[in-house]
Amino acid sequence: MEKERNEKKNRDNIHLLSQALNLLNEGLVIMSPAGKLIYTNRFARELLDIDKEKYRDRYFYQVISDLDVITFINENFDKEYNVWESKKIKNRYIQLVFAADVDEKVLLLRDLTQIKKYENLKRDFIANVSHELKTPVATLKLLMETLEDECQTNKTAIDFIKKAQGRIEYMEQLIQDLITLTMLETSKGIPFEKKKIKLKPIIDKIVEETSVIAKQKNVQVESLLPEDLEVIGDERLFYFVFRNLIDNAIKYNHEGGKVEIKYSTLPKEQVISVCDTGPGIPKSHLPFIFERFYRVDKSRSRKLGGTGLGLSIVKLAVEKLNGKVDVESEVGKGTCFKVYFPYS
Repeated sequence: MEKERNEKKNRDNIHLLSQALNLLNEGLVIMSPAGKLIYTNRFARELLDIDKEKYRDRYFYQVISDLDVITFINENFDKEYNVWESKKIKNRYIQLVFAADVDEKVLLLRDLTQIKKYENLKRDFIANVSHELKTPVATLKLLMETLEDECQTNKTAIDFIKKAQGRIEYMEQLIQDLITLTMLETSKGIPFEKKKIKLKPIIDKIVEETSVIAKQKNVQVESLLPEDLEVIGDERLFYFVFRNLIDNAIKYNHEGGKVEIKYSTLPKEQVISVCDTGPGIPKSHLPFIFERFYRVDKSRSRKLGGTGLGLSIVKLAVEKLNGKVDVESEVGKGTCFKVYFPYS
């Protein structure tokens, strides 16, 4: 009698759990270590066209009709860590998450269609507004230059004009950063190349372009890259990455400080580091510095003309180059950004 009550209780609990899982707006597929289906919830069955009555104890490739999903499971079935990838299934953007580090194999399917839609709307809005602002800002800049020529003898007017020009230059940089960021996110308007290029000439060009501000702050910039260093990717992407990193390393450095651009190697990657002798970044800020508009010291960033988008551009550009970027910093000693690229 006790055994029957326990069995009924277990069946009721399983039924209740199944009902709860069927209410989720995420798909769940549980497989045996051999790849046979044990459980699917309603969302997964609808998305993957799985017959509720016929899937149990059959292999996933016998039941799932979407070839992309089958390939994703096959490629990751024996991995000892969780992986995720986005696919378009039935005109919906779905994030596939495969958990292979448990006894059973678990596939989660998350519908990101609405999130993707809002992200696209946001990117389009930023891109359109940025382009619309370029012309009036350029006009203001020209008007300020004309006023400056006309007011050379009026010191008070010149001071006001200089301040206005500083804000216009900030707006100009902000608009350009927004356009670059949107371009990297959507890949619209830029056909990214994938070819072998020498990195040192790009770095030398950036060092030359930033030499004026470096001289103003008495910051020594030294490139220690080998002449024959080759990387694979688009020259403009490498420029976006290192222009922002070197520019920041100079701007946020101490008077009389130093910036070094160094090269090192790992078994599967080559590493380019941009290191400065500036004030350093507190550890509490490090997890957030690649987020757009994030500033460690807001008043100092505004004073130096920072838009808060440079490191977001760096991260996106590095990802486009199949690399990764990391940062090491110690307060009072300086900051070192390390960019990892696969060998050419």
